[in-house]
Amino acid sequence: MKLKVLVAGITLIAAFNAQAIPVNFGAFTAEWLNPVAKPGPNQPVASAAGTNPTIRWGSPATASGQSGYNFDSESPFSTEFDVVMGMSDTFELGTFTHLNNPIFSSGSSLLSVDLKLSTTVQAGALPAENVDFLFSFNHEETPNSANPCAYGPAGQTGVNVNGCADRVTTNTNAFTDVFSISGVDYTVDIRGFTVGGNFVDGFLTKEKVDNQAIIIAKITAFEDINEVPEPAPFAILGAGLLGLGAVRRMKKNKAVTEK
Repeated sequence: MKLKVLVAGITLIAAFNAQAIPVNFGAFTAEWLNPVAKPGPNQPVASAAGTNPTIRWGSPATASGQSGYNFDSESPFSTEFDVVMGMSDTFELGTFTHLNNPIFSSGSSLLSVDLKLSTTVQAGALPAENVDFLFSFNHEETPNSANPCAYGPAGQTGVNVNGCADRVTTNTNAFTDVFSISGVDYTVDIRGFTVGGNFVDGFLTKEKVDNQAIIIAKITAFEDINEVPEPAPFAILGAGLLGLGAVRRMKKNKAVTEK
């Protein structure tokens, strides 16, 4: 009996080791939502939902106009979910642009905003589902008159060449739709940005420049609203070990009864 339990667990793990489930994403519609800004004139104004939504804010200090965010959605694409690892390979979710234009400190400046992505997801042979994913962006508008800047010396080459660089960070919002693969719930998890081919978790943006970065994401398994990867084979192995423990207890109880 002990051998049968272990063999069953190993067989199931071997089967899952070879299993990569194709996941297909349909066309994306995006929308900037829930902006939070410093009080002042020219509060953030977002465009309607679409494939390339925008949001603008602040009192412009130059002819370049207001500061703002753009997002360019990816076209439909496919990836694979690795059952053993409990996640997919990374993939590009879209192109993020921060139009970092000089704005007056007396006007509003963005503190945070959400990006809602709506699409369809088809996992394996399951029917395609309509899903919404919500991602949160935090924005740090740094004063250009600061010396040194928040992220290095002012007046240098690099990110502070035109004034003090701003910083953008993002994360996956807990209140986002899920889809199921083999009875396990999954979601899309933002991993960070790539800038010039380099992966970063925070995005420093130059003043007077349209700064672009690629948003990188993964599909991950999770439990409740917390993103907790839980590869299926380990759960199966745990079940096998529990079964083995039950067999041992049954044998022990039988031995006590026979005495």
